[in-house]
Amino acid sequence: MPTNPQPQCGSIMDLKNHIGARVKAARQRKGLTQEQLAEAIDRAVETMSNIERGAMLTGLDTLQRIAVALDTPMTFFFEGVGDMPHLSRARLETELRLQAIAQRLPMRELHLAVALLETLENFGEKKA
Repeated sequence: MPTNPQPQCGSIMDLKNHIGARVKAARQRKGLTQEQLAEAIDRAVETMSNIERGAMLTGLDTLQRIAVALDTPMTFFFEGVGDMPHLSRARLETELRLQAIAQRLPMRELHLAVALLETLENFGEKKA
């Protein structure tokens, strides 16, 4: 008797969280509130909240509207999906914040930030 293959445990949840975290990061980078973005794409604030929290997987039409409103390529929302082991929502959001900060830094300060992070990494390895 053939069985239907089941999706990998948590894969849809991971995708919803991943897209939601990236939508939130792009919105914050643009300096918009959820209310402002919802108005710009003609959706309810509750819809934006649900998308960002990973409570719902939005359709491609809404995701395209979000991308246009945030001046962000639609591919941004999918970058890294499946490339890395599962990251917690907090870890993903923190890495996206770090990326946003790095993009705003002048090159000299970016080099300093990398050096600081490498020092932290080496310190952690020595403690372990």
